[in-house]
Amino acid sequence: QYRPGVPSPDAFLGWPLGQRFTPHARIIDYMTTLTETGPDRCRWESYGRTWEDRPLGYLVISSPANLGRLDAIKSSLAALADPEQTSRKDAARLAKETPAVVWFSYNVHGNEASTGEAAMAVAYELVGGTGPEILSLLDSLVVILDPCLNPDGRDRYVSWQMQAVGRQPDPTGSTWEHAEPWPGGRYNHYLFDLNRDWAWLSQPESRGRVGAYRQWHPQVHVDFHEMYPNSSYFFFPAAEPIHVQLPQQVRYWADIYGRGNAEAFDRHAWSYFTAESFDLLYPGYGDSWPSLQGATGMTYEQAGHGLAGRAFERPDGTILTLRERLRHHVGASLATLATTRRHREARLIDFHAFFDDAVNRQPDATLAYILPPVADEGRRQELVELLLAHGIRVERATGELKAPGTRNYDGEPLPASFPAGTYVVPGR
Repeated sequence: QYRPGVPSPDAFLGWPLGQRFTPHARIIDYMTTLTETGPDRCRWESYGRTWEDRPLGYLVISSPANLGRLDAIKSSLAALADPEQTSRKDAARLAKETPAVVWFSYNVHGNEASTGEAAMAVAYELVGGTGPEILSLLDSLVVILDPCLNPDGRDRYVSWQMQAVGRQPDPTGSTWEHAEPWPGGRYNHYLFDLNRDWAWLSQPESRGRVGAYRQWHPQVHVDFHEMYPNSSYFFFPAAEPIHVQLPQQVRYWADIYGRGNAEAFDRHAWSYFTAESFDLLYPGYGDSWPSLQGATGMTYEQAGHGLAGRAFERPDGTILTLRERLRHHVGASLATLATTRRHREARLIDFHAFFDDAVNRQPDATLAYILPPVADEGRRQELVELLLAHGIRVERATGELKAPGTRNYDGEPLPASFPAGTYVVPGR
């Protein structure tokens, strides 16, 4: 069921995937090897370096025909995200002929390390697989697979695990291999939580990733995580609260994907839960920020975390292994792709509707936000640069700007005119 020239992770690494943790460099080496042995299905794109100079990038995976027209696909998706240029009729036409883009983000928290292992397995299934299900996915979708969003944190965790674990892992929770020392692998080099930075872009990992993300306009984004080892598996729908600016379609699609994942997990008798613990409120998360960009943004959480090591004994006596953890993430990844393929056209139409509703169907929305010159000009400029990095349009008045009816956030009236140099952020 696999192409003979494409090596499996086991063959490439020299050990069964899940037997130990893989250093970041070897994960990237494997992705590069896939581009060399399966160039008709994938290519590697770089988007930056970490503080510790590790590479950041993603694998683009699709059918040979789709890879040959990626620029046209990007153009079609950009058109769907631009309701001022694309009508609903034109959007319906584009949805019939355009693959959907699914973006998988693994290992934003470095010590949630089964995610990086799962990324290799998913990449192999898509690049090496020959079954009709895989071929159908490749025809219908473009998969963007980022194997590790936080290389510095991952290698901090993996290096410690190599020191702490003997020839065989000890599942007893009180042993050293389950007591990760400070600062742990969760954070990046400067101990910043990258899963709080999607909106603020304070770190180079975030700036590079968001810049790359905006080139593709994905319809689906999944942020793969791990939680404490005594749990099971979480996927969407999300728990309350859900950000008030997100439209109803966000809940609708979360339910569609949740049902698709549930069917896959039920086939394997894997435990899971939904609509608890993980909300969709804060805009800097890897589920809420993509959701605010029109995607179905979701978090998937596997029991494990830095505490679990390679094997962990739970209170009920069951042993949670690294191999089991990564298998669940692989299963959820493939189920998400299958759901997107089944609903590809509808997901693309709703992607356009997200922007069309925001721009053309909000008669009471604020017309514009005004940023007049201030004493601390540096802070104003930083805000403008942040808005531009997110693709938010900002205009600058070259002369006096007359804006009667302007009010501040407290509803108090402001002067009807503003000086040259005032920035204007259109509200719709």
